Amino acid sequence: MTDDPDLLNEQLLRSFGAVYKGLRQWVRLHMAAGPGMTTGRAGLLLGLLERDEPVSMTALGAAHDQTPRSMTVLVDGLEREGLVRRTRHADDRRVTLVSLTPAGRALASQQLVPAWKEAAALFGELPERDRTELLRLLTEVARHLELRGIDTPLPPARVPERREPRPDEPGQEEVLADS
Repeated sequence: MTDDPDLLNEQLLRSFGAVYKGLRQWVRLHMAAGPGMTTGRAGLLLGLLERDEPVSMTALGAAHDQTPRSMTVLVDGLEREGLVRRTRHADDRRVTLVSLTPAGRALASQQLVPAWKEAAALFGELPERDRTELLRLLTEVARHLELRGIDTPLPPARVPERREPRPDEPGQEEVLADS
């Protein structure tokens, strides 16, 4: 690409920004679960579904990079629609917990999870070794951000189980030749 490391770093930053913007658009196309569903609302519902227990508004806001005011607006709207409920923490009445209602759980599991998987399938167009390497590199970038005091709430990487390559699988010729 270039012999100038600063230029290469700037190109990488611009590329990350462009890919981030494109991925957000791609996810939005798949997240339509009804009028008013945004990636923020969908992410909040999916996050609650993953945790499967009430979560404090503060923890939710931190996990979704939302200010307390933005979290209040998001939760207000979802609560009005009967998708989440607020309760007070049993031991600390200052803490507001948020949990899914049965309707919220149904929407998240029946519509948002399949939509999320469909959006994530975009990465399936890359060979497995490229996806694994991309995940490794993104995790490394996140680690460098964390070393600089930036919280990057990446989920723990779940490495897929290794499977035997099929001879007809694209990009496997080199692997089979080395075996």
